[in-house]
Amino acid sequence: MSFYLLIKGLLSRKVVTALLLLQLAMTLALLLNSILLAQQTHQQLNQPTGLDLNNIVLVQLKPTTASLRVYPALEELLNRQLAAVSALPGVVAAAYSNQSAILQGGNNGNVYLDGEEGRSNQPSVPMYFVSKDFFHVFDSKLLQGELPQQSVSLDNPVQPDVVITQSLARQLFADKPAIGQQLNRGRLAAVISDFYGQRSGTNVMFNSIQVAPPFGVDWGYSILLRTAPGRADAVRQQLVQTLRAVEPNIEIFHIRTLAEQHQRLYRNEYGLAMLLAILSALMLLVTMVSSYSSTYFHALKRQQEIGIKRALGASKNTIFIELLSENWLCTAVGALLGVMLALLLNQALAQVISIPALSGYLPLITIAVLLLCVTVATWYPAAIATRVSPATATKAL
Repeated sequence: MSFYLLIKGLLSRKVVTALLLLQLAMTLALLLNSILLAQQTHQQLNQPTGLDLNNIVLVQLKPTTASLRVYPALEELLNRQLAAVSALPGVVAAAYSNQSAILQGGNNGNVYLDGEEGRSNQPSVPMYFVSKDFFHVFDSKLLQGELPQQSVSLDNPVQPDVVITQSLARQLFADKPAIGQQLNRGRLAAVISDFYGQRSGTNVMFNSIQVAPPFGVDWGYSILLRTAPGRADAVRQQLVQTLRAVEPNIEIFHIRTLAEQHQRLYRNEYGLAMLLAILSALMLLVTMVSSYSSTYFHALKRQQEIGIKRALGASKNTIFIELLSENWLCTAVGALLGVMLALLLNQALAQVISIPALSGYLPLITIAVLLLCVTVATWYPAAIATRVSPATATKAL
């Protein structure tokens, strides 16, 4: 079967071929981007966080009374709440913080070496103001220096010491000594193991922590609890009653494990990946039905032509390969158009969500999947066409 005759066969049914090409292109574009998004979401959900997600419980709350949101009443409230939740069975450690980990944005700022802002500045680093057991709750590993043990009063003119995570220390100091260096936030006291802070930062593992009360809690604050393995649900059920017994004038926004927090952080990507996957599956199914119908009716219209070819000595395999080749050529052209459409869709999605650029071997794999589906769909009508008898050619004479 010559390439010219294949093209001529496709052009003989221009409208059907054009619609099928459009359908193939749209299917490939959706399929490619849904696979990209699914891969990225899977990687994000499985990336190391440095945290025991299932055994750390987050309580997000704030006082509803204005007098409790200012010092010294706020500090006294924080201490009473920590004492109450620490006494619950199954709680290993408890701490307050101005914000949780694993967030989309939050309290952040620049961190740089004092006097070297131009060279060392790191923007959008999460800023944590915590109680001293924060490191115990997160089970942070001390890599350098000593952890601060005393909370610094807000009235103290001396800046509290700073603790940073390992990734941020490497970015600021490389292999140079870090402890005792003066940062714009204060003296560096310790370097701890990485944990997932804010998604919106330069690096999700860059974090700055200071043992000091939160500056303000008008937007709320967090109480973080580390529980014994398997006790998170039991602890969580007692938290509302315990916290309201300490102080009824509070609003509890939510109570969840960091595992749930992590899932919620990527729920938009996960939902969109699922939506695109369902649409891609439906488009693939419709494409298979369209390919089947096109081949079937095309074979019916060409019965006399096929009969003549059989009478002239063409084998069943030749007829079979000829019909499949037309569909393979149509799929190849549609796939090329689909790759271009996928690039445009990828750029459009990148304007609203984080999605990897289209590159690498993925288009080839997706084209192979599309080709396989079209082949399966057209196999039966092509096989029916090979049953046309040479006598069919004489019926119209």
